[in-house]
Amino acid sequence: MKKKSIAKAKTTKTVKRKALVSTPTPDIELTPARKRQIKQLAQHVADIANQKNHSVKKRVKIARKQHLKNIKWLTESSKTAFSLLAGINRPVNPSHVTKVATSIDKLGCLQPIIVTQIDFINGRNQYYILDGQHKFNALMRLGEEVPYVVIDIKNKQELVEAIALLNASSKSWSMQDYVTAWSCLKEDYVKLNQYFERYDFEIIILADILMTGGVVGNGGKSGSKIKKGEFVINNEAKAIITLNYLTDVLKVLPRMSRYENRYASTEYIKFLNSEGVDYNHKSFISKLQKKVDAFILATQEEGKLLEFFRKLK
Repeated sequence: MKKKSIAKAKTTKTVKRKALVSTPTPDIELTPARKRQIKQLAQHVADIANQKNHSVKKRVKIARKQHLKNIKWLTESSKTAFSLLAGINRPVNPSHVTKVATSIDKLGCLQPIIVTQIDFINGRNQYYILDGQHKFNALMRLGEEVPYVVIDIKNKQELVEAIALLNASSKSWSMQDYVTAWSCLKEDYVKLNQYFERYDFEIIILADILMTGGVVGNGGKSGSKIKKGEFVINNEAKAIITLNYLTDVLKVLPRMSRYENRYASTEYIKFLNSEGVDYNHKSFISKLQKKVDAFILATQEEGKLLEFFRKLK
């Protein structure tokens, strides 16, 4: 009887031990969703640890996916201060700050701002806002804490590249904003901005002409190169002649829509390049002044405008 009791007790203990192992509490139950969360968090920690070895594009991607537990908070008692990058960040628009503040007041702040800590701007190690300056000012206005994440930036080239990447999908950044941002590093962007102020053309048309020395119709690639910091002026002297000729032509023509203006500019420059040294600009303008009505008719049908220009030479 005694041996049976001992055996029974051992069996009971074993059962209890097995029951304890096979009946997990809700706190340690690893459901598929829980496993995914742990895997994501582990990957996030690994990404942060290796952040300095990533490209700027990868670091921006990581910053966008920062886990909420790792977001830092700027409070009233924080000694940290954020600055804006003059000449690179977009100017703060007070009315847009009001819209953002209204949204935050109703829904809360759904995304953090993105900052970097650098010392190559003025020699002091400071935090600068890369993305979210309107959100930052809205939170300051509301007296709310500011959620933020930090990405590593090594130099000015990476700084502008990071800002451009962060705003690549944002409608709020115009092509002119990209030109302004890259102007702090690249002389050709300074010149592009100067020509934009001098000539009354869309910045894409200007970029086409300056990049090719007088060819347009490559707006998609030009826009992409401007955003990436790859815009380069080629044959500037020829480009200036083209810009002056095109200005004279558009003075003669009646006021047109944006699309018609671009179309007329493209067709005229095609004609100009096909003429080469035989082109007489003074004679062409004189004939164009007498044929303005015919020009209007030629714009109504694809391909007719180039033919119209050729008949005027």
